[in-house]
Amino acid sequence: MKPQLAADSDLAPWSVVRSDTVYDSGARLRVVRQAIRLPDNAIVDDYFRIDLPSFATVYAVTEQNEVLLLRQYKHGVGQQCLTLPGGQIETAEDPEFSARRELLEETGYGGGRWMAGPELILHGNQRIAKAHVFVAKNVIKLTEARSNDLEETVLTTLRRIELKKAMLRGELPVTSHVATIGIAEALMSGTG
Repeated sequence: MKPQLAADSDLAPWSVVRSDTVYDSGARLRVVRQAIRLPDNAIVDDYFRIDLPSFATVYAVTEQNEVLLLRQYKHGVGQQCLTLPGGQIETAEDPEFSARRELLEETGYGGGRWMAGPELILHGNQRIAKAHVFVAKNVIKLTEARSNDLEETVLTTLRRIELKKAMLRGELPVTSHVATIGIAEALMSGTG
């Protein structure tokens, strides 16, 4: 779904003249070097695009109005932090199915009322990955968590107001998770 801008104009897209894969690890990471033509016909010979798998992030709220969080060490951050449940969307997997699967695997929670938020691109110039945002309200404990992730995790909860404070203190340093919180709160308040 491509959003329409309020003041849609005639901004010309860039065109790809050449595209060469410089690194490909299979399903995990691909780096492509492109030659692109700008609208003024200038050529940029070394424009890099990074492709990681798409992923889903879930803002899951219990019947007690608490948000499910994972406390874990994130190697990219280099420290322990809070994160939202979610993970990689497998090949040919529906994003919502993936989000529901990840929530159940990582937390043991499921059910509830689900809303889909927008699809986000992690980096406007290099793309990197597509994030799918979901909100799940009134989730309930169904089973024990059975995640096979690399990270050790501790399931925790925060009330929504406390989560906002934790976010502003930098306790949730992953950008896509902060965006998910903002989108979820807008959807839940009816402003989305």
